[in-house]
Amino acid sequence: MKGRMLALMLTGLMICAPLLSGCIGSDDTLSCGEGTTLLGDECIGYNDVSYTLRAENMAFIGVGGSIDGITNPDLPIAVGDRVTLTLIMSESNLHDVTIEYYNVATSQLTEEGSEDSLTFIASAEGTYAYYCSIPGHRAGGMEGNFIIGTGQGPSNFVEAQIGAALDVDTDNIARDPLDIPPPTGRNETADVHIYMEAVELVAEIQSGTTFTYWTYNGTVPGPMFRARVGDTVFVHFSNLEENTMHHNVDFHSVTGQGGGAAATETAPGTTSVFSFKAMHPGLFVYHCATPDIPTHISKGMYGMMLIEPEIPLPPVDKEVYIMQGDIYTKWRPGTEGHQEFDDNALFEESPTYVVFNGKFATFTGEDTIQAEVGETMRIYFGVGGPNTISSFHLIGEIFDRVYNMGDLVSEPMQSVQTIAVVPGGAVVVDVTFDVPANYILVDHALTRAFHKGAVGIIAVTGDEDPSVINEDA
Repeated sequence: MKGRMLALMLTGLMICAPLLSGCIGSDDTLSCGEGTTLLGDECIGYNDVSYTLRAENMAFIGVGGSIDGITNPDLPIAVGDRVTLTLIMSESNLHDVTIEYYNVATSQLTEEGSEDSLTFIASAEGTYAYYCSIPGHRAGGMEGNFIIGTGQGPSNFVEAQIGAALDVDTDNIARDPLDIPPPTGRNETADVHIYMEAVELVAEIQSGTTFTYWTYNGTVPGPMFRARVGDTVFVHFSNLEENTMHHNVDFHSVTGQGGGAAATETAPGTTSVFSFKAMHPGLFVYHCATPDIPTHISKGMYGMMLIEPEIPLPPVDKEVYIMQGDIYTKWRPGTEGHQEFDDNALFEESPTYVVFNGKFATFTGEDTIQAEVGETMRIYFGVGGPNTISSFHLIGEIFDRVYNMGDLVSEPMQSVQTIAVVPGGAVVVDVTFDVPANYILVDHALTRAFHKGAVGIIAVTGDEDPSVINEDA
């Protein structure tokens, strides 16, 4: 027995001696020599392990060995291995590889054929994701797993902290709700030219908190366009040279492939032009349809186009343009700093913000919408989404007429309290203000209004009318 124990001890020393020889210094200043790494309080030897992935069609494809041709392959490694991961671009796009927990990443690559590598020591047993950190790409399918050791390990994740707010590129991301082209006033068809540009920029989503938006023409939503049924609309779409992403436009008012998305697929620094015939009257949403589509929409790329019917709607005193969108960030509203887009929240359809015209509590304070007693107001309201349905409601008033689902041909509904508007859908509502008050625009899924930002105010001034409401009766 003693001989066997001695043999085991000698064998252990023979195996460990090369590893121990790599350790230099006292217990308090332990460092490791070449070919070893510090794991806990021990120096251990490591093996070099390498994998190569290519980025293609919103996925990582394994290159070589047991992972060749596999989409988003699991990458097994042993605890203590030194891992090198190489990314090769198989398309002109924007991709990288980031390793969860280890906080290492390749460069962000854009050119087909370009490549970059990262290296880290697999010091913690467990299953850790590798993914593309470009907003929306992880949710769009660019994610796989490193399986370190058994893949079962302790939860060693540290809660990420928000970074400092960034310098803004615009004072206000929200499009002015009164910025609406006037009625065409035409009885005949015409050629209509509209001009759009994709603009990526930083703006405040609420006071003290910034966010990187992707927009049409620098605001959320993009411009409201107006044409008449039968018109031929020419779309001129540019993608600014300094942008990082491809962008396009899918018009719900277009009859044809992708609503014009293929025709407008535009790289940074280029312009696309196409035309379509406005065959159906109505209020129609447009949005970006470049992968990952939900991300492009959530970050602000949506708007509306009004195709007037042959018989126009009755005139009103004031028209207002409002769109609701849901935004997915890593931290809750009220957290000062720079909000980062959260692919996981997008995948779970759990928005952090639900907003009107791109900002938290947009039409409040100095941005309150103004009106007077006796005025009639027409609200063009749409939901860019990408996911949440709006229960559109005006606290303190009732919609006189509702052109449901953007239908401008059928007889409108009357005396409606709340109207449901689906993602990618729209509604036209008319309201007359009878008494002065602060009328509150909300999504009546009220957590969104009071905690996530889907709230605004129409401040109506003028004479009281006790026959309508008497608060002192």
